[in-house]
Amino acid sequence: MTVRGGRSLSEDWWALILGLAIIATAVAACFVEFDLTAMISAPAVWDGLSDGWGQAIHDLIRYIVLGAVLLVFLTAAAANIGYRASRFAASFAIVYMLSILILFASAWRNSRQLYVETPLIALVLGLILGNLSKLPTWLETGLRAEFYLKIGVVLLGASLPLPIVMQAGPVALAQASIGSVATFATIYTTARFLKLERRLSALLAGGGSICGISAIVAIAGAVRAKREDISVATTMVVGWALAMIVVLPLLAWAWWLPSGVGGAWIGTSEYADAAGYAAAQTFGRIAISGAPEQSLQAYTLVKIIGRDVWIGVWAAGLSLVSLLRWEPSETQHGVDLSQIWTRFPKFILGFFLASAVMTIASKWFPGSNPGALRPALLAPVEAMRNWLFTFSFLSIGTSLRIRALAPVTGNAFVAFSAGVAVNLMLGYVLSAIVFGSYWTTLGR
Repeated sequence: MTVRGGRSLSEDWWALILGLAIIATAVAACFVEFDLTAMISAPAVWDGLSDGWGQAIHDLIRYIVLGAVLLVFLTAAAANIGYRASRFAASFAIVYMLSILILFASAWRNSRQLYVETPLIALVLGLILGNLSKLPTWLETGLRAEFYLKIGVVLLGASLPLPIVMQAGPVALAQASIGSVATFATIYTTARFLKLERRLSALLAGGGSICGISAIVAIAGAVRAKREDISVATTMVVGWALAMIVVLPLLAWAWWLPSGVGGAWIGTSEYADAAGYAAAQTFGRIAISGAPEQSLQAYTLVKIIGRDVWIGVWAAGLSLVSLLRWEPSETQHGVDLSQIWTRFPKFILGFFLASAVMTIASKWFPGSNPGALRPALLAPVEAMRNWLFTFSFLSIGTSLRIRALAPVTGNAFVAFSAGVAVNLMLGYVLSAIVFGSYWTTLGR
């Protein structure tokens, strides 16, 4: 989408820019000994309504300032991407206020004791809003789930020092590649056996083997899929992704998987970045061993770094197949191999840059003590990441319409479910057995 009268950057590039800007601000504040955490942090744990209300009144100015800063920068980025600035600003104001309520609900002591996490509350609220009423068009403008998620992923790189990424990266890429190829082949072969059309088969296979909706969008453009095919594939991905938020953490806990192993399994088996993050975060808190952060780190390495990079590869490959086999009359126009770079998720570059920046900053930080580094430098970045993921979970919840399940045929469900079964079993073998030692000791 372009902006009238000028050039625009893609959503991926803006996610990279904004994510690195947040990290640069945190680094600068750390060196001048200015505490950003007080302005960015989420609500503290509260007990009764009077306690929660008192905290909200006390921090009201802080929430107003944070909301204004986010509103200005996110609206500027959205306008450059191509969204109408006034609509985005009005919509984001609603998203932000709802997110405050969500964060307060998750900070309630009873919610903590029952492990009712922020992502789950955000998704449920989004589902209610999206299904009980028709959201106005202007409100949907600010429900940019993938945009918020991409910025959050860049910030996630700050909590993964570069040495960890370099050490586990090859393992993550190998595991993700095996899972991606096997799942794609399973879904596509099953779909074609059940007489589904080639383009729909490709969308189902891409959505189930790479990164959900992003893969569907990329592949749909590459093979010129029909709108109804996109709807069916998206519904399958979102439906299974939401189910796995509950299923994967419970299975990993029941099988006594360490935090890192469970996170890697979730990274191999989930279908949407936001849903996977919610599952990994939940499991990190209930894992029998390992640090809670290991689950999120392993998930990120496998899902974001390992699987998501396949978007460009599959999109380019299927574009080539579509031109040469499905649309042979169009090969005279040539095959555009630049699709590999065009489809490559640029925000992943921001993830690596964030990791590098934090690695360098930690060396310069007085004393280079991780125990001192976390509250001074990482805490505000992690707090901002939690805000952005809350925006994303709320947005993705509104995108799932129960009525949209109607177009999903039995054959499409069977084909996608075959991939789910292979993904779960293969992911477990790779995470717990083949590469289990890597994930168990991740970050140690």
